[in-house]
Amino acid sequence: MSLTEFTFPLIMTKTASSWSGIERLREACLGLTLLEIETLFPIEGYLFTPREMEKVLKMGPRRRKSFTAARIALKDLSRQIGLIDESRPDHTIETLGSDNETPCLDQSGLYCSVSHSDRFVVAVAHRHPVGVDIEAVSNKIIRIRHLFLSPSEQLLFSQSTLDPGKTATRVWTIKEAAAKALGLHLFQAFREVEVIKGDIEKSVMTFEDKTYSVNHGEGDGQVISLVCCGEP
Repeated sequence: MSLTEFTFPLIMTKTASSWSGIERLREACLGLTLLEIETLFPIEGYLFTPREMEKVLKMGPRRRKSFTAARIALKDLSRQIGLIDESRPDHTIETLGSDNETPCLDQSGLYCSVSHSDRFVVAVAHRHPVGVDIEAVSNKIIRIRHLFLSPSEQLLFSQSTLDPGKTATRVWTIKEAAAKALGLHLFQAFREVEVIKGDIEKSVMTFEDKTYSVNHGEGDGQVISLVCCGEP
């Protein structure tokens, strides 16, 4: 069976509905797809466009798995928000931008972002620049917090009533999502994006004297952060 033969559920309704904050995430953007990677399994039918195929054939198994999950999520998202017909074959739906790296929704002109952890992949669409990140809650992030927390964020971290792992993971995902939405290198986001308020479902960050709301979802030991540069 070919590497390009896949099918997938439209959305993990049962899992997604059990996550806190998931409806707030959906309301903040044009569309959201959340899939569990291990539920993506091969059957007949082709997934990759020629450009996607050329790229995936150069990847090792681990990178190929995450790349494939991201393509599935983006193609599902294109259908979900009505960009393409449900019957259109996957291998005709382009998810690579002109730079062969940036994700796209079939060259629609809409903004999108995609992220994955070991277990899940999430993709979002928006009319304005957008960034999403998903990470598993981990004590490892606490141990390296000095790399991405400013002194004021360290104080915020110490005063948070949330679990330390969840707090650190939220800040990390905020800065990852902000880097995507604002077109920053990650280390620039670590230095210049400032989280000034953190909560379970909503946080606030600043960049270059501008304030942005950040929405969070949480479930199955994972945290999602969504940064949108405008109304949906």
